[in-house]
Amino acid sequence: MTFSVDLRWRAIVLVYVYNIDRSTVSSVLGVSARSQERWYTQFRKTGNVSSERKKKNKTSRWPPDVCNFVKKYVTANPCFYFEELREEQRANFSDLLNISDSSICRALRFDLGLTRKVLTKRASESIPRERREYVQRLLPYYCGPDQRVSLTKRRRTLGMQAMTINQFDSRLFY
Repeated sequence: MTFSVDLRWRAIVLVYVYNIDRSTVSSVLGVSARSQERWYTQFRKTGNVSSERKKKNKTSRWPPDVCNFVKKYVTANPCFYFEELREEQRANFSDLLNISDSSICRALRFDLGLTRKVLTKRASESIPRERREYVQRLLPYYCGPDQRVSLTKRRRTLGMQAMTINQFDSRLFY
């Protein structure tokens, strides 16, 4: 249980200034004698009885070069899967052991500051660019609106008709 700094000071003052018995102070304030001893020891060492502990400097789960690589990868590929990122890490950093999904999530969130919301926003912003790139890749194979998309024999036998590329474009891209 955490006690307030004011209560800690009261316990120290009552015992060591007014010479009141520890058991009496314990029963009146509701703290154990052991807690009073710790507070007094802390007061003698530091001159303070606050409960603030020194915070450890958190270290990254990965070396800086791996973090930089992941940051560049995420920037270049906003729509990525953890499996893809893991394979890239294995290819570039074979000695890296902690590349589980949970390690990747923690590193993205805490080491790189990339939350799910940020990643989702980046991915949704990249969709129009990816659509344009896909259309550009299809243009060499597209000659005109009368060109038909080839369907398999099985689909033709099921009664599905071939659609023109314009219909294909309008359904996928707009």
